[in-house]
Amino acid sequence: MKRIIVPVDFSPYSENAFLTASKIAAKGDASITCINAINSELDWKNLSEAEKAKHQQIIDLEAEAKDKLKSFIADHKVKSTPIEAVVEVGVPGQVLVDLAEKQKADLIVIGAYGRGYEEGKFIGSTTQKVMRQANCPVLAVKKVMDGRAMKKMVFASLFNEVSRPAFTRMKPLIKTIGASVYFLYINTPAKFTDSARAEKLMRNYATGQEDLIIHRHIYNHEEAEKGIVAFAEEENAGIIAIASNVRKSSASYQIGVTDTVLFKTDIPVLSVKFE
Repeated sequence: MKRIIVPVDFSPYSENAFLTASKIAAKGDASITCINAINSELDWKNLSEAEKAKHQQIIDLEAEAKDKLKSFIADHKVKSTPIEAVVEVGVPGQVLVDLAEKQKADLIVIGAYGRGYEEGKFIGSTTQKVMRQANCPVLAVKKVMDGRAMKKMVFASLFNEVSRPAFTRMKPLIKTIGASVYFLYINTPAKFTDSARAEKLMRNYATGQEDLIIHRHIYNHEEAEKGIVAFAEEENAGIIAIASNVRKSSASYQIGVTDTVLFKTDIPVLSVKFE
């Protein structure tokens, strides 16, 4: 794992994301890019200097953000971890996704909420957009990840072959933090699979993953999302991982399941999308 991106909007949640990213980076040799996005629909990068000069408010916000981000990094120095500061103008979710592609990021660590969060609201729209569009794994956090608990990752799936590439993209993180993986098959009354078949699916899915420590579990619950959270909390897991499909036609967990799991628990949620 070489590059971790952390969006910083100076909210407590983005600070928790940064501190979590720092713990992960310390396990390997990753660098961190802190990005602050000035929210605007303007195609700022392609505007001429004369056109930019017509938007003094954005220029002022950009200068302020650069100063604040510089101070943030100075206040959160991490030993032996290079940290880069980036400020860009644009729609925040798209800015993050584009930067991740440009830097070939291995991971985005993002706060579940941003500035202006009110208790009880669903996860932030920028977080949702990044989870849906980023090609690299996205770790969404509410609290700073527990360094000891991160050794135990619950991977909830229906264990169909179409999701295997997404799981493969999680492996650099799994290996960096030295996590054991708990394969979790949730049985619900609406979608019940006999234990022998579920066990076979998980066993086949684990083929080729002999470099990981994998445990297999079947858990019965009335709802998939609640079952995932209940199992992870019972096991004191540090991360819940889900390979989420953005297409409703596939027999797999949809991106909405990932959103709901994140809403229902304080455990960090790792999401990797697949088509």
